[in-house]
Amino acid sequence: MKISLDNASLDRSGNTVLTAQLQQLIDEIASAGGGTLVVTPGIWLTGTLVLPSHFTLHLEAGACLRASANPADYQHSETVTLAEMSNMALLYARGEQHITLSGEGKIDGDAASWFSSDADDQGYRQPKSQRPRLVVFEGCEQVRLQDITLHNSPMWTAHLVSCNHVFVRNITIDNDLALANTDALDIDSCQHVHISDSYFSAADDGICLKTTRKTAPLQQPIRNVTVNNCIVRSKSCAIKIGTETFADIENITVSNCTIFESNRGIGLVSRDGGRFQRLVFSNILFDCRHGHPCHWGKADPIYISVRHRAPEVQPGTIENVIFSNLAGHAEGAINLHSDTPGNIRDVMFNGLCVEQCLSDSQEQGFYDIRPPCNPARPTGMGLDNAYNINPSTGRAHGVEPYPGGMPIFYANGVSGLRLCATHFCRPVPLPAGWNAEKTVLLNVQNLITDSACA
Repeated sequence: MKISLDNASLDRSGNTVLTAQLQQLIDEIASAGGGTLVVTPGIWLTGTLVLPSHFTLHLEAGACLRASANPADYQHSETVTLAEMSNMALLYARGEQHITLSGEGKIDGDAASWFSSDADDQGYRQPKSQRPRLVVFEGCEQVRLQDITLHNSPMWTAHLVSCNHVFVRNITIDNDLALANTDALDIDSCQHVHISDSYFSAADDGICLKTTRKTAPLQQPIRNVTVNNCIVRSKSCAIKIGTETFADIENITVSNCTIFESNRGIGLVSRDGGRFQRLVFSNILFDCRHGHPCHWGKADPIYISVRHRAPEVQPGTIENVIFSNLAGHAEGAINLHSDTPGNIRDVMFNGLCVEQCLSDSQEQGFYDIRPPCNPARPTGMGLDNAYNINPSTGRAHGVEPYPGGMPIFYANGVSGLRLCATHFCRPVPLPAGWNAEKTVLLNVQNLITDSACA
């Protein structure tokens, strides 16, 4: 069955909330066994829409599905998963199969309506306590997002949870760079995922693979993910694996991507017990610049971190990682560290070209091990660190100067490190306070460098 909104006699001006009418059309398609709802040009204002199996939501060029600014329009169907304490979603599906979002139209989150009008003393507009994610699919099979634009999300934009066989192609996610917690694409406990030919820009993480804490059967590992031919900008981390890691993450390939104007390029962050293994990053260009101090990261192109969040929970190891043919410039340094030596192991860099640049940021020369670091909330999550200042340093908890000054490549507690075909370039003369050594290795075992690389 195919239903077009041209035939539905609905207000397309964006002034009337159409949740009930749109849901009725979707339910009609579901009763017929599946089909397509065609959203035609206009502005269609809505709250939560629940999507069924064998369903396509197709937005024609000129069509805009706009999120209502009224929290009451999201209360009739709540998500199982929480994100930043919110269980609200604009488009929601649970346990369904063969769902597609497509077309040349856009989904508009009307982000400004969910944040204060004025910035706080750290430069950020504070959010309302409850904000909707634009897309949340939980436990679904055969999910496709293609050609569509999602922008101005007030929260995580597309959150795919414990889904199998996911295809994301030729989409654009473009969010306000001043609004926090607006991750572009969150792949959470999913398996068999293909992401390609897309553009992501957000104040928070760009593409994020994570395994958040959730109840069975949604608690699953991430396996078999490919990311190809994408362009990513992030004021947090462009391509991040972690931080929430309550299950394993394995068999990940990222290739032919460009990272620009990002506070951190590639981040692998283990905190909660899940093990990372077999990750390959190849043919990637990066441009890493300092963001606002409350964002995690210090313009580091590559960041691998294994640290305890809860003292009684051993963080999972990160192992069998390959970086091949990476090049770019950065105002920070590559940073690999483990609070227990050897929990990062068997990491190869084969073809690495970094130009280290001067910055006007007061954060240059510091590294960032958040989360967690705030002694008042030692097992806390992101907000427990992002907005809390250590009175003894004047900086966020967990932000410290590099020992001996900033190098280009820093590793501490790594076993089985291979550095092959590396080229590092720095300003001349070297700025005061920078480390005279380009490479600083502490507690590194089984090091292999150029002369021994095959």
